[in-house]
Amino acid sequence: MYRPLPDGLTIKNSPIEGLGLFATTNIKKNTFIGVTHIRDEQFENKYIRTPLGGFYNHSNDPTVIRMVSDVLPKLKFGDLVDPNINAQKLKDGKNDRENMFYNLNEKSDAKYMFMISVKEIKSGDELTANYNLYTYPKTGVGLQMI
Repeated sequence: MYRPLPDGLTIKNSPIEGLGLFATTNIKKNTFIGVTHIRDEQFENKYIRTPLGGFYNHSNDPTVIRMVSDVLPKLKFGDLVDPNINAQKLKDGKNDRENMFYNLNEKSDAKYMFMISVKEIKSGDELTANYNLYTYPKTGVGLQMI
């Protein structure tokens, strides 16, 4: 059966704004949460949001960060990720290649965005990021992670 969110997450009313993304289980620091956006030039802001990417709110004290890659991460919810390592070797049966992970401000045109936790998240806590996804014409500022 299709599940738009991984087990361990739910959407409910947020005290920050509208609906938010909440943990239903404890999540360790540096845990892969899931893919939030996929680049597609045909869409506004050049990204399609996944269900996971549509419901987390902004906070100046974030619990997650978004990272990016040009290769779809072969990770599952709960896998540990070291956010300081930029490359992992992938063996795909035909050849080895680098799967480069970047912070958004290092590579703003990546094909995939995904989130990882930056601190322990307790069951019931809202997942939040410090973000700005959209470009503002006057400043030229866009797709970034503060």
